[in-house]
Amino acid sequence: MQMFGEETTCIASSETIVNQVGGVVKPKGKIMQKIALLLLSTLLLLCFADQSLAYLQVGSEAPDFELTDLEGNKVRLSDFKGQIIVLQLGTTWCPDCVGQSADLMKIGPFLKDSSAVLVDVFIQENRGSVSNFLKGKEFAMPMVPLLDNGQVHRAYQVYLIPRLLIIDQQFRIVYDGLRLKVEDVQEKIVALQPLVAEEITAPGDIVMPCSLSQ
Repeated sequence: MQMFGEETTCIASSETIVNQVGGVVKPKGKIMQKIALLLLSTLLLLCFADQSLAYLQVGSEAPDFELTDLEGNKVRLSDFKGQIIVLQLGTTWCPDCVGQSADLMKIGPFLKDSSAVLVDVFIQENRGSVSNFLKGKEFAMPMVPLLDNGQVHRAYQVYLIPRLLIIDQQFRIVYDGLRLKVEDVQEKIVALQPLVAEEITAPGDIVMPCSLSQ
């Protein structure tokens, strides 16, 4: 874990980072071990030096994926196109992931009124651990827990967690980054609400009585 101010940012998987970038799997010998450690250290420094490198471009279309929920049903992210999507990527063991989940639960009624859906993707977790994590929790807004099979980890370049994305009704990314305060989440979602045109009622025509000629 790495501390950033008051927030705790977790590394999703150092082994995965090495495998994805360097292709190093179980190095043999001291030389290979040193090379692997050097590579891992360099990658972590790059991650923390410029976290934005892993984030997707605002305004771009969100990468679609198909995962299973806790009941084994197939769910695609694009199934929710047309709604505001709050996409959370994290784990059950990361302290700040737990904190972000708690924050989103607090504004559940707001998310529901805003026609927003929470899609919670759990990285490198199993059905049992996620079920236990969610047991007893009540969500006021629609909440879809999904188990990642590696698709999201790769497509969204998940190195640091928690990761939060806000996706608009056109399936474009509005925000991609680390944990957001509830006020910031609300502000970004309010900005996506359609403007309600004020109906201006024109005054009725004034009917003047006609006078008969005498």
